[in-house]
Amino acid sequence: MEKKLKIILGVLVILLCYGGLTKATIVDISVATNKPIYQLGEYVTVSITAYNPNPQPVTLNGGIPLASYVMDGVYNWADWHTSPLQVIVSKTIQPNQSFTWNLTHDAQEMQRYPFDIGVHTVVGKVMAFEIIGDNQSSPLQFEVIPEPSAFAILSFALPIFRYLTRRKI
Repeated sequence: MEKKLKIILGVLVILLCYGGLTKATIVDISVATNKPIYQLGEYVTVSITAYNPNPQPVTLNGGIPLASYVMDGVYNWADWHTSPLQVIVSKTIQPNQSFTWNLTHDAQEMQRYPFDIGVHTVVGKVMAFEIIGDNQSSPLQFEVIPEPSAFAILSFALPIFRYLTRRKI
């Protein structure tokens, strides 16, 4: 009798665990930028995509914003764009379909977090209650280079500077 009870309890635990897992959602999250290289001061468009690999529709529920990005592990776009109201938004994604949020690191964002010349890393996030596992994308790198006028000035001025510093006056 005791062995049957253990088996029944074990089956119940498995069913409860499995039933709890089926209510959670698995989505694939990716991030992209509109270009791999930007000039200093140029705006960056960040696209966060949630793909539904499941055989049934997925509804994501969360606050405002539902998607965000983190630059260089420091600047979180959501910190500046969260609604003060406790509003829940939903987005339903059909099987084998995706939805993309396009967010721009524009003049206002550049004041908060300006890009230096060099390589930067962005990670996309989807902040839905139902997502199990990692709610963020793999990191993506892009580069910021000096403006072309800076290249022209440097390429013209450097030889003159070298000439003048070698001359004995």
